[in-house]
Amino acid sequence: MQNFIYIIVGVIGIVLILQILIRLKSWTKKGKNAPRVSGSLGKSIQQGEKVIAYFYSPTCSACRTQEKYLPKIQETFSNIFRINVVKERDVASTFGVMGTPTTIIIDKGIIKEYFVGITPPAKIYKSL
Repeated sequence: MQNFIYIIVGVIGIVLILQILIRLKSWTKKGKNAPRVSGSLGKSIQQGEKVIAYFYSPTCSACRTQEKYLPKIQETFSNIFRINVVKERDVASTFGVMGTPTTIIIDKGIIKEYFVGITPPAKIYKSL
């Protein structure tokens, strides 16, 4: 029984450490140039437009919660790009997405904010 408790505590510890590392990596991306990508997202970034790049996975329950906020955000800001990390792994990899949902706000080709996890609309609005 005691070994089982050690295993559970160890697994929880590993998960927490991984979450901290993901958050730290996201903080290091703020203020840096957005990577070059193709398609309409890449074109908008190159033109210096303010964009929201929202990365999600169809099997992610937190993504389903975040999806509920998108229509509210789109009422005032329409330049949102939804990127399915399963279908567009190259784009997600280029941006360094390590977890979903990830919301990246890019303005004038610079990463202004890099949110990992469920992000309330108020926090996104504040960054726009």
